Amino acid sequence: MSEEITPIIPKPMTRAEKIKIRAERVRKRRIRLGLPPLTTNTDSTVTTAVIVAPKVTVPIIPKELPDIIPDGKLTIEIMIHCFRYQRRLTWMLSSILQQKGDIPKIIVNISHTNSDGNPTTEETCKFFRDKGLNIIETLVDEKHISNRAYARNIQATQTTADWILFADSDMVYSELFFDDLQKRLKTILKDVQLVMGADRHSLDDQFCIKYFEEDLRKYPCVVEDVAKITSGFKLKWKCGSGVAPGNFQLISGKVLKEKCKGKITDRPGDHWRRTKGDRALRVRVGGRVGILTKEQYHLNHDRGGPEIQR
Repeated sequence: MSEEITPIIPKPMTRAEKIKIRAERVRKRRIRLGLPPLTTNTDSTVTTAVIVAPKVTVPIIPKELPDIIPDGKLTIEIMIHCFRYQRRLTWMLSSILQQKGDIPKIIVNISHTNSDGNPTTEETCKFFRDKGLNIIETLVDEKHISNRAYARNIQATQTTADWILFADSDMVYSELFFDDLQKRLKTILKDVQLVMGADRHSLDDQFCIKYFEEDLRKYPCVVEDVAKITSGFKLKWKCGSGVAPGNFQLISGKVLKEKCKGKITDRPGDHWRRTKGDRALRVRVGGRVGILTKEQYHLNHDRGGPEIQR
């Protein structure tokens, strides 16, 4: 009789092993893109990463603003795709609602599918529309809901804004963010025809996960002093200007129409973790450039599948 062969079941990886593998992938990717390395500082509660002395691979536009800023308001359309990030979206919309200074005309275009999340995106949009935000909803069917590039293509073909900001739905902007951005777009950035990227303060994911798990707010709601609260969260790293990733891609409406024909990509093969459309937009316009902005914060999250409510 032949002996039975007992199958060898691989031992599940620990969280620490998964983090180590992910960190190695990030390290190799940054080397491939010519980006500065990340150094990590670890204590018993949190791991943070800080960019070390950057080597210049993508030009940054650091010019000071001129003393005289032209009058008039620009129209900036913020294009967001929301899939089960409704609570974080509430923080983002609260930060837009709480902008101060000379605020441009802001249009918030949110793509989503029907009845997604708790609260739903529709409920969140209605709540903040009633608070005074100019919100447009772009409906996406279930088949394409995890494809951000598909949704952004629809949004991009319909806009008439002076400037378009493609953004993630889990960002929080400091109170003078759009005052400062409008001044830059009227002056030192007015002729830029490339995709512009800016640094984000990416907050510690474990801290954010725990915070939202313990958050007792009834959503949707206005999160008072949202930028001040977020600025006190633990920082993971600060980066983005050298890559212009999809959480902040700023582009002229004229360039979007002329160079991109209103689309960010002809092959929107994105998935919720494979955002090829980000690179496609940079390629279509001929590259990217880094700019300086006021602080913007990323409410980092788990890296589980799209079924997870965030």
